[in-house]
Amino acid sequence: MIARIVTTAMCVTILTGCASQTLQIPISTNDPANPNALESAFAPRSNWLQAEVPVTAEQPPTEPTLPTHPPTTVPTMYTCPMHAEVVQSSLGRCPKCGMGLVPAALSKTESEGKQ
Repeated sequence: MIARIVTTAMCVTILTGCASQTLQIPISTNDPANPNALESAFAPRSNWLQAEVPVTAEQPPTEPTLPTHPPTTVPTMYTCPMHAEVVQSSLGRCPKCGMGLVPAALSKTESEGKQ
């Protein structure tokens, strides 16, 4: 019993002795936490957003135009990608497999691309 008390007291003494000493890790001179670190050079922000764009008389400013797209045609026939013989005039599901019908023009290009 006395041996346990002595062992515990020695361990506590050793641990408190180690805890009282702090290990200082050297800090680099480039580290911002170092009080002796050099300051970085100040670079003022450019005000390129406030710069004026010169406009000449030969080239008047133009307004942006919206891109023009070719007119799209609405397909009138829909077919099953798996069963080409199934053709309907409206969207729906294939009665054979239950897949959604796609426009007939798309199903032809998709089937050609997959082959």
